[in-house]
This record gives sequence, C-alpha cells and structure tokens, in this order.
Amino acid sequence: MASFDEVIPPGKAGTIRTSIHTASLRGPIAKGITVTHDDPTQGPIALSVKANVVGSVELLPMPILALAPRVKGPSTPGKVIVRKDGSETGTLNVGDITSSAPWMKVSKRVVTAPEPAIEGLPEAKPGDTVLSVDVSEAPVGSYVETLTFTTGLPREKSVSLPVRVTVRGPLIVQPRELILNPDPTDPSHATGQLLAAVREDLDPKKIVIATDSPAFTVKTEPSGERGYKVTVDWKRVTGSEPSEGTISLSVGDEVTKVPVRVNLARASAAAGGS
Repeated sequence: MASFDEVIPPGKAGTIRTSIHTASLRGPIAKGITVTHDDPTQGPIALSVKANVVGSVELLPMPILALAPRVKGPSTPGKVIVRKDGSETGTLNVGDITSSAPWMKVSKRVVTAPEPAIEGLPEAKPGDTVLSVDVSEAPVGSYVETLTFTTGLPREKSVSLPVRVTVRGPLIVQPRELILNPDPTDPSHATGQLLAAVREDLDPKKIVIATDSPAFTVKTEPSGERGYKVTVDWKRVTGSEPSEGTISLSVGDEVTKVPVRVNLARASAAAGGS
C-alpha cells in the first residue's frame, strides 16, 4: 500500500511512502508502483520497490510444500527442513505445531548429525528440524492449507508454511453428481450419462462399475484410449423404486462414487401433462 503527496508545486519535490506486508514472503522480492500525474510531457511513472525479506528461519527446499498424493495417500509424508537463519540469534525450537485441516498430520524430528540429501530434501545440518506432513486422509480435491509453528527465536516468533494439496481419485468423472431426467413420453423411465477417464498409472481395463440399487442399471462403452461412457437408466415399475442411489466406479481397491438421483418433479410434470 502507498501514501503520497497529492499536490506538488512546479519545480518542487514530493514524497511517496509505501509499505509491503511481508508475513508470507521470504528472500528477494520486487513490487511495482505506478504513479499517474497531470504532467502532459510524460506518461505514468513506473517505480520498483525491492527488498530482501530475512526471517528467523529458512524453509527448505522451498517456502511452500506441494503434495499430490493418490486418493489413498502418499507412501511417505512430504517433508520440509526448518533451518535457523544465519543472521538470527538464539536456538531454534520448533513447537506448537498446528494445521488448518484436520486431516493434515504433522510430526517433527530434530537433526543431531549431518544427513545427506534425500527424498528431494537438501543436506540436513545439526540443529535443523525436519517436519513430516502426512495428508493420506485428505479427501479428493485441491486445497491450499497452512501449517503454523513457533520458532523460539526473537525475530520471527511464529512461521506459517503454505501446503498445497492435490488429491486425484482413480478416475476423473463428469458430472460429479448425475441427475436423471425422465423421458417426456414415458415419465416412468429416466436416463443420463457419465464420462469417466482412468488415471494414467492405473489399468483402464480393470474398471468395475456398479450401482447400489436395482432400480438403476448401468451400461458402459469405451470412449477413447482411457475413457468410458456410462449410461445410467432408471425404471419405475411398482412405484416404490428408490429415486436416489450411488454409482461406484472402481479400479483395483480405489473407488470413486457418484451420487445419482431422478428429477421426480419433472417426472410428475410429465405425467400430469400426459
């Protein structure tokens, strides 16, 4: 944000004051400011504000942790090294670790002897703390969560680490919820379609598709190299058939479930019109 002298007499100097919120920033940064004015001899003036944000700790290998587990979670947790900045005084003591998501589990380990670079981490030094972040219980989807901890250091008493999590299910399914619209000429019958693409590391030939209700039937046909078109039918015979259910699409032990329901309001309207 910036404040400035709005009126500057000809030939005089004015002052622009700016500040940058650096709570989530580390290392060299550059921010731009554009100054507009009524001087007809030149256009807007571009200014650049540069700084080197020095905190109490370094977060290695980078100040954000990106995790992309499968639906069943990663085989090993993501890790980040917390290292005291060389210009800081005191002793690093990572504590009071909290996360913004209940499914994000965090543990810590203090390094007591030099450790070689491994699992994408640089070499660890004595006094470093290694944080292990387990997101194996995260639901399918994309999230940006926050991991916060205290440092025990004077300059930066607490630190927030952004954690970007992307959990891909075994299949990409569209739509995520299927609404079946009755046939205008036969309100007792409704149909709809799903499109499913199998994840690259899974065998598309091993897909199993089923419903949890005999009122719904499914028919599949290949669509492309790794995809399927799934047709879902509903038929009212006795009037007691459920109008809601679930379509389960599984590959091995990984399952994606899609809610399905019949648009009964449309069915009633169609029946009334007939």
